[in-house]
Amino acid sequence: MINLKSRLKILFKILICATFSSIQTSSIIESKAEMIANNSPAMFGIESVGSDSLTTLYLNRTVYVGECPGIRNKSTTGYFVDYETDVREDLVVVLRNFTRGLSPNNPPSVEKDYDSGRASDKIKFKISSKRNKVYLSMQPGKNIIKYQIIDESDRKNKKVIKDGSFFLDVKFNDTVYRRDKEWSSESNSYYCPFW
Repeated sequence: MINLKSRLKILFKILICATFSSIQTSSIIESKAEMIANNSPAMFGIESVGSDSLTTLYLNRTVYVGECPGIRNKSTTGYFVDYETDVREDLVVVLRNFTRGLSPNNPPSVEKDYDSGRASDKIKFKISSKRNKVYLSMQPGKNIIKYQIIDESDRKNKKVIKDGSFFLDVKFNDTVYRRDKEWSSESNSYYCPFW
């Protein structure tokens, strides 16, 4: 009971402060205050193997140590889900990554059907700074993902039925291998193997 009262007091203080700022700022503060007060988990995001959160994505990565160190990033797959918006025929979801270091004018994006099962079609994710047709480019750490769920039942008059944004925290599952130089009798020198 005390916890609820203290949360309500915090919410009330935030709402009072918001009246002295612009309408746009006050709506952002109210939304955040509501999330804090409800302490609710994310209702939309990326569902993937190995993650128990819709806001965390684990990418597999090979880390080489020894005389020939290096890193090889691998891709992973996931699905966009929105527990408040049911899938249905003629729906698609568009995801755009607006993270720093990626093009703000032409951000990496992906469009997938959102019309069967309980999630979008499979999405591939990979560390990259470029736009790609096969996967959604990500950066290590927090990524700002903007999404739109679009009704395409009328191809000439597509309607955005829901949009929003969320943070997707990209972390790594590392597999470590020792990679040392090998001798080549052909060139009569040592080289770093590529594997």
